[in-house]
Amino acid sequence: MTLSSIPEGFRPFTSRGRYTEKIGPLYYKDDGENLTYGFLAEEGHANGNGIIHGGMLLSFLDEALGQIIWRSIDRQKCATISLNCDFLSAAKPGDWIEVRATINKRGLAVVFIHGELVVGERTIAVADGIWKILGK
Repeated sequence: MTLSSIPEGFRPFTSRGRYTEKIGPLYYKDDGENLTYGFLAEEGHANGNGIIHGGMLLSFLDEALGQIIWRSIDRQKCATISLNCDFLSAAKPGDWIEVRATINKRGLAVVFIHGELVVGERTIAVADGIWKILGK
């Protein structure tokens, strides 16, 4: 992977936890209105069939959707309660994969979110999740 392979405006994402280092590198872009996360799929993200492992895609969804929620609740701690995912199409090494998300409902204790993983305009996975707001 080269830095020139990363779309313009994306910056490296780091997390307090070490798990993100294991699945990354991950990137994000904040244009003031939208927060977008992405990663450049590498050979190390692929399964034995040469396509990006579903576990990698689910880990990326969990991290990115959690970060989007965390920012939307004024950086309060939160944790995944449920994350359901349907895989629609395969991705391969060299693909740039982004998450697009919509917060459906925000309550006092939980947040409901919908996410899609895309390669260009092709949707490769959809997910619905619930996060628990833990507080400061």
